[in-house]
Amino acid sequence: MRTLWIVAVWLIGVEGSVIEFGTMIIEETGRSPFPFYTSYGCYCGLGGKGKPKDDTDRCCFVHDCCYGGMPDCSPKTDIYRYHRENGEIICESGTSCEKRICECDKAAAVCFRENLKTYKNKYMVYPDSLCKEESEKC
Repeated sequence: MRTLWIVAVWLIGVEGSVIEFGTMIIEETGRSPFPFYTSYGCYCGLGGKGKPKDDTDRCCFVHDCCYGGMPDCSPKTDIYRYHRENGEIICESGTSCEKRICECDKAAAVCFRENLKTYKNKYMVYPDSLCKEESEKC
């Protein structure tokens, strides 16, 4: 199953270190990134436009903004390391970019967990064509 979601997430185009971010999501939410977060709402998955549909979608909007705030890094390809300590994600030392990418992914995974109760199945595999509102600024 893990191999399946890794391949699926990669094909859809989720940015960042797919394995690490995916593992963080599973650890924090108990849910696989695919199908729960790879094309949720207007911002989870590849790209993003319009207004976030709910708090889970806002997690992805903020994650996109976080990545956008580091133009000198390569979130799609940089691989980072982290571990858990007393249930908390701890981003390990590495390059400045690796640490910042890890912190962005950590914030998103924690945000997903904090918003599990308001997750709406109707936004899973949400069509981009319904994301017509003016996009918010980061």
